[in-house]
Amino acid sequence: MTATPNDFAYKVHQIMEEESVNLCFTGEFTSELITVLLLMAKKNINQRGAMKKVYNIMIESLENLTNHAIKSDDKDYPAIFVIGRDDQHHYLATGNKVSNAERPILEEKLEKVNNMDRQSLRSWYNEILLQDNMPTDDQGAGLGIIDMALKSGHPLEYKFEEMDGDNSFFVLKIKVSDEN
Repeated sequence: MTATPNDFAYKVHQIMEEESVNLCFTGEFTSELITVLLLMAKKNINQRGAMKKVYNIMIESLENLTNHAIKSDDKDYPAIFVIGRDDQHHYLATGNKVSNAERPILEEKLEKVNNMDRQSLRSWYNEILLQDNMPTDDQGAGLGIIDMALKSGHPLEYKFEEMDGDNSFFVLKIKVSDEN
């Protein structure tokens, strides 16, 4: 038996309630959409300190999705952005298709970030900025990952879901505490 549209909407609503999802979008990310998502997020987060961190992390996360969505025109696996809340944290989650060839480099950066303390992250960030031949983020500088880790103050949670021999679906979850 096929679910009716009302059943579908109810099921999606239940999942979003269970996971405390405030905002979710999947599809093509444009600059106009990003502006709307940022405005919507501002209205959903009451704590001023948390809002500033979430807002800054959102900008970096959405920029990453936009940059990577350009490289992948695959309509079967559009990018996704989620913002929600659990008992102690606001969280942002993104997902997008990545090449398995890029996966080890990304995984290595994420592990390095997660194994560094705040001071080490700042030093690494500044070191990259001071390099004469600094690569752009799409070439692998990793400034965005470091910046999100610094603003979050929590380890970056991630997972690669194997899609086929060439690609994986990369999910990144970033937590932000309520305190300033």
